Amino acid sequence: MNSIENIGVEILEIFTEKQNYDEKYNNLMFSFVTKAYELVDLSEDLYQLEHTIKLNQISLKDYILNSEICSFLKNNNINNYSIEDLKKFMQKYEIQNISDITSYKLALELYEKLDEIKNIENAKIDYEINRMSNILEDISNVESIDKDKYQDLYNRLLEQIKVNYLDNNLIDDKINNCVVQILNDIFNYYLYGNKEIPVDM
Repeated sequence: MNSIENIGVEILEIFTEKQNYDEKYNNLMFSFVTKAYELVDLSEDLYQLEHTIKLNQISLKDYILNSEICSFLKNNNINNYSIEDLKKFMQKYEIQNISDITSYKLALELYEKLDEIKNIENAKIDYEINRMSNILEDISNVESIDKDKYQDLYNRLLEQIKVNYLDNNLIDDKINNCVVQILNDIFNYYLYGNKEIPVDM
């Protein structure tokens, strides 16, 4: 346990870092959605923006694999390649075949952007659990308990904050609100997975 006087300072530090993650996430998401709509146009609606990261990645992968470049690779018995390999193939293919594969290059960029978005969200949750475990007992249980026990754990943690910190005037309502926002981040992530994509941004 940390020295009690520093609890408010520590919570504010965690909350500030949470906001940094959120800002990075929101900027990337905005960029993704904007470019995804470009791809909808470029692909003449063959690609459609989906509500989840997973569905978008499936959709983008499908769009790329059905491209002329992937057909070309398949016809030449090249079946095992990484995203980096594919990028190189695309550059060569574009030069040699004088073919416009802008939409497929964009699809690949979007696919990678989704990975980045997912990684930022995952890293934020890991960070929050890690740091909050100094302040709240049992918070790391969220990683292993059944979903039907989430509400109990959530209530127990809120009670812990109230009894240990709020009632003893070690934190004020403003800092308590920061803790609630951090907890909501963590529990929403474990309940629903990665956040939905704001299709109507």
